Parts: sequence; C-alpha cells; structure tokens
Amino acid sequence: MAIMGYDFYGTHFFKSPGGVMKDIFYGELKNGIYDELEVRASASDDVPTDSAKSDGWNIDTRAIFKFLGDLEGGNINNSGLKIVSFMIKRRNANELESHTLATVPFQNNVKIEYIDYTQPNTDLIYSIVPLAENKLDGKSVDIACKSDFVGYFVVDKDTNEVLAFDKAIGSIDDVETQLNQGRTVIETLSKYPSVYYSDKSYETFSLSTVIIPDESSRSGIEYQKILNKFIHSHKPFLIKSDNGRVFVGDISNPRTRAPMNTWDGYDYLQLTIDVTEIGDYRSYMNGTI
Repeated sequence: MAIMGYDFYGTHFFKSPGGVMKDIFYGELKNGIYDELEVRASASDDVPTDSAKSDGWNIDTRAIFKFLGDLEGGNINNSGLKIVSFMIKRRNANELESHTLATVPFQNNVKIEYIDYTQPNTDLIYSIVPLAENKLDGKSVDIACKSDFVGYFVVDKDTNEVLAFDKAIGSIDDVETQLNQGRTVIETLSKYPSVYYSDKSYETFSLSTVIIPDESSRSGIEYQKILNKFIHSHKPFLIKSDNGRVFVGDISNPRTRAPMNTWDGYDYLQLTIDVTEIGDYRSYMNGTI
C-alpha cells in the first residue's frame, strides 16, 4: 500500500480500501511482521502545502527501515548506504537551535572521543547524529549535562588549544570590563552639547594568570609557547567566563612579571593580556568570523 500526497490507496500487493480517505496526517502499523518499511517525502523547497495542489509533490527517498533483526531502524542503513560519520552538536537546554561542533568519521570498533572547550557555563544538551553517504542524518542520541568551570578561558575552536586564566599568587585582581560605544559629543552655541550614538558597541578588558611550569620545563619556555599559539597567530579567539558571559575577541599587548630568582626551583611568571571584543559568539561558532 502507499500514501501519495494526501490520498491513500492500495497496490496490487494489497487489497485496496473501499473508499478514498482524505487528509491523512497520522498512521500506525500494528500486529504484523514487516520485512521493509520505506518512508518518502518531497525534497523540493517550493512544494505546495494544501491538498488541492498535491500534484506538485515530488518523491525522494528519506528513510528506509529494513528490520534485519538487529533492532536498528530509521536511517542506520538508508537505502543501502551505511553510516559514514557522526555529527556532534550542542545546544543550550532552553533553546532549540544547535551548533554543529564537528563531523567525526565513523570507524568500526574504534572508540570516538571528542573534547569541547567552547561550552559556556550553563545547562547543555549534546547530540550525536549518524550521517549516511547521501548526507541524510539519522536519529540523534541526546545527552544532557551541566558545564561548570572557574575563571576565564581563551579558546581556539579550530585547534582546541586552551589558555586558562584561573590562577593567582597573592591577591586576586578583579576583571573590569568596559563597554565602548559609538558616541560623539558636538559642542554647540547653546548651553548644552549635542550627543549622537552609532551602532558601535564592544567590550574591552584585561586578564591575568600565573604560569607555573612542571618540573621538566621553565616558565619562559611556556610563555614562548603561548606567544606562538595565541599572540602571533593574529586570529579571533573565544573568551568565556565562569559567570556565563562569552566574548569573541582579539588578544594583544602581552606583558609579564617574574620574581628575581635567588634559588633554583622558584620559577613562575604572571601573564597579563588585553582583550578587545570583535564579534558575537554565534558567528564565531558558525565560522563566519
């Protein structure tokens, strides 16, 4: 049997129903043994949505259920095309739109591990979506979790490099952010000036941390690595805070303070950078910045 558009009719494999049923929006299969179930829908962007124009529908295979006794249905084997990769997505628990973080190739009997450093401090839902050779995605597996961290982090989403601003020696300085607006004051001949605003609006602030190397390294060597990864690359980075705020910024003007060592082993370095906000989080995650 088949459902075409909004009409239901039988094929020569099944007995046709006595009359035509219109406007079907729901169907159920019960108490049967099924060899294969194919679900089709239109792939056209200009398909009419009313039943009077149902002739405009085109048919394109969207899903096939083969019931091979392995409890796997849906798109896990889509028209004979096996799953070739998995999309890793993330969204806030109170939102519907997801970010695609990565597409990971499928390898049989190989454990897949993906670490996400771009998450804000909030409740999140991660989704793993199988993807077939025809680019058709299957049923996702969702995992709810809560992100929690302390301090500020500079993240390069392209390389997964992370620079943590979460350590201090002595007193901990506050992070003061300043909102810079497009504001022009024009002096006039009257008592008061005229003030005009533009759309420009961005934050600037400074971050500090302490670099404490392990026993096999020195703070100066670790600082040089930071310069090569985060300063000399001249690219946007994600800056996220434990209070839930996220920025896309340019980092510059690195400066250090180190003690005058008088004995071996007393090796740490305080690093301070300036951050200038240059874009929004959604554009950065979508790759448009």
